[in-house]
Amino acid sequence: MTSADRAGFAGVAEGVKAVAAQTQWINQQVSSGQLALKPESAEAAAKVCENEIRELQQLVRRADLITRVSGLGNYPNGQQLAQRFVDKATLKGVGAVDLIRQMQDELRKMADAYRAAAKDYRAIDEQHAQDIQRGLK
Repeated sequence: MTSADRAGFAGVAEGVKAVAAQTQWINQQVSSGQLALKPESAEAAAKVCENEIRELQQLVRRADLITRVSGLGNYPNGQQLAQRFVDKATLKGVGAVDLIRQMQDELRKMADAYRAAAKDYRAIDEQHAQDIQRGLK
């Protein structure tokens, strides 16, 4: 059983990896010149990513509350259960808070990738305009 399985967030960890793979694909397409987005479309997509980042920040605050579970008593079973909640929230690399932050980082990278695609679009547009101007002279 992996740490992600133990924390109960294996699916979330896979989701973060999927978003990272999508971002990598976008960056590869942009750098190879195969993807250029209209600036308005790229900015709209980047803003969606940024909105998701803000919404995830609310989840970070909620997940952090899990670390303050009380009322389970001083008996070993109660203390073990409380510790399991803490672990689910804070376990390095696979706890809820860390996974949410990883997703936020990936979404920031994705927003940057969309904006990079818009830069390429502008550069291509400017190059076409220069080519047309040279052709008219």
